[in-house]
Amino acid sequence: MKKFIFVAAFLSMVFSAFAQPKIEIVGGDTYDWGKANSTWLFLKKDFAITNVGNQDLQIYSVNPNCGCTTAPLSKNLLRPGDTATLSVSVNISTYSGDIKKGVEIKSNDPLNPGKYLWLKAYILKPITLFPQYLSFSNMPINKESIAKIIISNSTDKPITVKKVTIYPDAMSVNLKAGDQIPAKGDFTLEAKFTPTTTGRFMANIKIETDEKDVPEIILNGFGNIVEEMK
Repeated sequence: MKKFIFVAAFLSMVFSAFAQPKIEIVGGDTYDWGKANSTWLFLKKDFAITNVGNQDLQIYSVNPNCGCTTAPLSKNLLRPGDTATLSVSVNISTYSGDIKKGVEIKSNDPLNPGKYLWLKAYILKPITLFPQYLSFSNMPINKESIAKIIISNSTDKPITVKKVTIYPDAMSVNLKAGDQIPAKGDFTLEAKFTPTTTGRFMANIKIETDEKDVPEIILNGFGNIVEEMK
């Protein structure tokens, strides 16, 4: 009798050890989009999450490690053999070069309670700006102030300027229709303005181009016009 109880207890332990939920990301734990253009704005893909175990899989939460990523799940309870859809979207509009993002999936899988889906891509950005806006800083009244931005062209061909629209009209820039931003090169844009009244200064430059992925470049500028220091 004791031997029977021992065997029964042992078999119960063995069964318990093998009776458990098991999470699997169909296709693997890493996905690489390869080269992507930042002008696409978003990279999207649906991933299948499957319970390959023999007990119910409860997914407690899905946590992207970046605010640029969303990953809603179609359902949180998966019976054995059941599948849910994880709809991933990554905002790539501000990125360039290699990126790697992670999505943590927390569940009752005892072997993988915090499973990660890794997302990779190489982001091509046709035009980059440095800095991101024209900084005039403190602008003495009745004196010319200058702000600069480096416009970088990462494409294999020159980008031709079709039109330049400036606000305020009294501001001048060293760029006009017909000028080019060289292939794999830079152009340093200079904006000049001589203020006549004190207060907050705001500027805007719209550059229309022949680059289909970047048909226009918007530059904003800021400054604070002050009395001339004696």
